[in-house]
Amino acid sequence: MNKVEEATYKRLLDKSQEAFLLAIELYNRPTIRYHAEGCCFFLCNAWELMLKAYIIREIGYASVYYPDSDRTLSLSDCLKKIFTNENDPLRLNMDVVCEFRNTSTHFVTDEYELFYGPILQECVQMYEEKLRELHGIEISDRIPENYLALSVRRGDVDLDVIKARYPREVVEKMLELGSSIVASRPDGSRISYATELRLTKKKGEGIPVRIANDADAAVSILHSLTDPFNKYIYRTKRGTDFIRRKLRKEGIVLKVKGEPKDFNAFHFSVFVDFYNMKGNDVYAYNLSLGGEQPSWGYSQQAIDLILQEIRRDPDHVIDSMRNELVNRKARKGDK
Repeated sequence: MNKVEEATYKRLLDKSQEAFLLAIELYNRPTIRYHAEGCCFFLCNAWELMLKAYIIREIGYASVYYPDSDRTLSLSDCLKKIFTNENDPLRLNMDVVCEFRNTSTHFVTDEYELFYGPILQECVQMYEEKLRELHGIEISDRIPENYLALSVRRGDVDLDVIKARYPREVVEKMLELGSSIVASRPDGSRISYATELRLTKKKGEGIPVRIANDADAAVSILHSLTDPFNKYIYRTKRGTDFIRRKLRKEGIVLKVKGEPKDFNAFHFSVFVDFYNMKGNDVYAYNLSLGGEQPSWGYSQQAIDLILQEIRRDPDHVIDSMRNELVNRKARKGDK
């Protein structure tokens, strides 16, 4: 790149990150009613600027313009230029996000957040990954990793309520949106929603129940409500990758049996077993639905604990924990 291209490249990347951070802050700000629409606009802006920066660096400044025109490429065309597989999950996700941006300029409904919250969360995670992959930039240097979770509101989409509240054209469009979201998941994956039960003493609210200690199905009273999809944002791979990057950035060399090693999924599992994280909802939560194989998510506290212990003794921490796990198993076998 020449000096002009390099200056443009840096300016686009900086503006892209600013737009991304604004999208996160806008969505999570409780005083704003239309979280999803505002977040979508700035997320699309962040993606477009980031991809144009990549095109300038890899192909050249002229490549971000349409032939014989002073117009720059749209976000959709940038995506097609870089991610050529139209069935790529990223392309499918971004197609839905782009459609939402175009639609929400004409229709404004409260139910958008129910449709699009999980889609936007995926878009946020993909941006973080591609910013790192394409440009070597860690967005977590500018915002803590746990702040990348959107405060997604989950609930049921009541078609009868929608029909009563909006004109026919809006209802039809929302049904199309629901279909497009389902179609964006050809691999069979789905968006999960949490069902929340509340006990209330107010008459006329909800379904009347009573606590019976001798009942077959127990109901526990919760003193605080936590959305597991927002708290347990790390799966094993993502948590492992994050810890590995942090260690490299801090210049910490992990050693196993005296040999330097990159932190991997096996090391992650050692920490999980040593601290019995799967038995403590401070650190882990099974995010699978009924009948599915366990799918564990891990909290920021779990990641912070692992980093803390590695920083404390990178030369021996894995070996000492593995030895203790062997001893625990032996003691358990003797009983």
